[in-house]
Amino acid sequence: MSSNETPDLATILKTLAGLTPQAQTPTQQSPLSLPAPVQQPTDEQKHFQRALQEQLDAHASGVPHAAHVKNGPKLVDPATIIEWETGAKCVRKTVLGREDAMNDIRRMIKVQHEHEEQWWNGREALIERQKARKEGQRKLDEVLAAVGGAISSGINNNGPEELAKELQTYDLKVYKAQMQMAREMSAKLKGLGVPFFGTRSEMIRGKGEPGGGEVSASQDGRVMIDEVELVKLQRKMLEILETLCGD
Repeated sequence: MSSNETPDLATILKTLAGLTPQAQTPTQQSPLSLPAPVQQPTDEQKHFQRALQEQLDAHASGVPHAAHVKNGPKLVDPATIIEWETGAKCVRKTVLGREDAMNDIRRMIKVQHEHEEQWWNGREALIERQKARKEGQRKLDEVLAAVGGAISSGINNNGPEELAKELQTYDLKVYKAQMQMAREMSAKLKGLGVPFFGTRSEMIRGKGEPGGGEVSASQDGRVMIDEVELVKLQRKMLEILETLCGD
C-alpha cells in the first residue's frame, strides 16, 4: 500500500497484535470501525433505500406512512431486539425516517474517518523519522570511524528493537483511542434507538454460559444471544447505516 492511501484501521490493529504478544487483547473487539462505503449495494441495502425513500416521499406530500397509521403496530423496544429482521424493520422506522438522526450518524462516520486518517498519517510520519534518525546515526558512525574516533557502544536508540518498541508504543496509543471512540459512538447509537446497541444485559449470554447458537432460550426460558453473535449484528447494522447515511 502506498503512503498516500489511508488503510482500514484494522491494518494498524493487526500490526499491533503482531508486535505485542504480551498485550491483553479484549475477548470482544469493538465493531465500531465503520468500513468504507460499499460500492455495489446488496439487495438488502436496496430494500432499505426504497423504504427510506417511500418514507421521505410520504412526509413531503403530507400522506401518512403506513408505519404511522393510527392503530398501527406498536414499535418494539430496540433494547430487546436480538434478531436481524426485527432490528432492520426497527431502524427503518425509528432512524432512517428522521433526518436529524441520519445527520448525527453522518457526523459520527465523518469524525471516525478523520481520526483514522490522522492516526495512519501519524504512524507513517513516525516511520519516516525513524528512518532519518537511523541514517543520521550511520553517517555519524562513518565519520567517527574515518577520524579514528570511538563509536558509542552504549544503548542504541536507533537499533531494530528500539525502533520496533517505539512503533509499538504508538500503536498501543492508537488502539486505546480507538476503543474510547468506539464506546462513545456505541452510546450515541444507543441513544438514537439503533438496535443491537444498548441491548439489555440479561439478554446477552456471556462466554462459558450454557446454550449456544445465534439466538436461543436460557434454562429459565429467557431468549438470549451470544456476545459474539451480537457483535456480528452490530457490524452488519453499521455497514447498512454507512451505506444509507454516507454522503
